[in-house]
Amino acid sequence: MRQRILVIGGLAAGPAAASKAKRTNRDADVVLFEQGEHISSGICEVPYFIGRSITDAEKLSPLNPLNFERTRGVKVHVLHRVEEIHPVQKKATVRDLYHNKTLQFEYDKLILATGSQAKAIGLAGEEARNVFHVKSLADGFAMKHFIDEEKPKHAVIIGGGYVAMEMCEAFGMQGMETTLLHRDDLPMSRLETESRKIVLEELVKNSIRFQARRIIKAFKTDATGKVTDVVTDAGSVPADLVLLAIGVAPNVELAKSVRAQLGSFGGVLTDQHQITSVDSIYAAGDCCEVKNLVNNRWMYAPLATYAARQGWTAGEHAAGGSAVFKGGIRAIAVKVFGIEVASVGLSSTEAEASGFHPVMDYIVGDSKISFYPGSEKIHIISIADKKSGRLIGANVAGGSGSVLRANILGVAIQQKMTMDEVSKLDLIYAPPFSPLWDPILTAAHQLRKQTGSVK
Repeated sequence: MRQRILVIGGLAAGPAAASKAKRTNRDADVVLFEQGEHISSGICEVPYFIGRSITDAEKLSPLNPLNFERTRGVKVHVLHRVEEIHPVQKKATVRDLYHNKTLQFEYDKLILATGSQAKAIGLAGEEARNVFHVKSLADGFAMKHFIDEEKPKHAVIIGGGYVAMEMCEAFGMQGMETTLLHRDDLPMSRLETESRKIVLEELVKNSIRFQARRIIKAFKTDATGKVTDVVTDAGSVPADLVLLAIGVAPNVELAKSVRAQLGSFGGVLTDQHQITSVDSIYAAGDCCEVKNLVNNRWMYAPLATYAARQGWTAGEHAAGGSAVFKGGIRAIAVKVFGIEVASVGLSSTEAEASGFHPVMDYIVGDSKISFYPGSEKIHIISIADKKSGRLIGANVAGGSGSVLRANILGVAIQQKMTMDEVSKLDLIYAPPFSPLWDPILTAAHQLRKQTGSVK
């Protein structure tokens, strides 16, 4: 009898799991369910679609269901919502949203790839037609349609994380005056203070009106169902368009219904094969927590890179393979107008809470030799454990090449390198690409003096 593998969710982890399962066992019957219209769509690209850097909407969803079925051998059901899982009987109840009827599917293995959901602010008016999230391709299309049709002049962004930064630039490209309302003193709370100051300086330089320490009290709406003002504890801000960018939470309703074990961040916990605490059920992607390889603790890191790797692991193992996913260090970057900003590994606060004894150093270097045309400043904050000398975190912000340097530091963190070892890396020197002493080497030389790693 052919093995049947059901995959629930069609964004990143689900298609990765389904494809890998089919490649691992060509005889398996692999079925993917997605409650929306699109699969394998690019959500990270939505801000650049809104900002017109990407103009071809079809590029955001390169694999339509029919192509996916034909090229991957996976049966795809879009507009199908899995409503119940019966783990004892190994059955799933699925609602066909197009025909409004329920269907029953049996399974041998089931993979939850239900993703995350945008956090709500919990105020009346939040569902107004000019209030948006950036959580799905449908969100992106709806926002783009609204902008094209109604030509909003004033945008208000609530939140100060990565998506908020990207959308500041996107709205600016659309000619909107943008106000950013944030609960903290500085944007991007996971960064170190000096990095956050650099981000704020770039926002202000590009005419973003940053309002710190703001508490949202209400949304004023008009007779047409639009928000006209965002009311804060310090007054009202006029708005033609409102973006809620206050983060996401794991979508675990199905996981909870089968009593799968959840972690302290609310995500599903799995082993290294992505197996949950429930027999024959796997989980992958933004609905899961991830083991942090730096401090060996669970974290919630809803990143497409982890989703794809977890999906591959779950799919292969469900189909009879032996793949493992051990975790990640958290490596993430964002473009903020003219600068690149990246964070890899632990923050100093996380490091201290994890039992390390963090020491930090801040250097400013050049992206190329200083007098070569186009050379820009690169700021590096490196964080090491004083006792072991091990690099455990870094922020990189500045001109072109900043993110590539963060990638090098990320590899060093993942490989548990000491600052002394990082300072001896054989990095390229060529005037168009790097000075003789790359900023990474300068940072490592500086910080190793504060650790026990100097040899």
